[in-house]
Amino acid sequence: MVEYAIILVLVGCICIGVVAVTGNQVTMTFQDIQEALMNPGDTGTTDVITCPDGTPAVLHGHKYHCHH
Repeated sequence: MVEYAIILVLVGCICIGVVAVTGNQVTMTFQDIQEALMNPGDTGTTDVITCPDGTPAVLHGHKYHCHH
């Protein structure tokens, strides 16, 4: 029984750590989904963000990505 308790505590600590590290990202992703559902016709910002190589970045959710 002690071994099971230790395993449960370790799994709980890992879950808490994962939520602490990724929680903010998950929250922003859910906000992006909510915004897309509430305003389906809104394409977002029209500003062009450029990558270091001079190509335009692509907006995915709340983040801009450069294609390499």
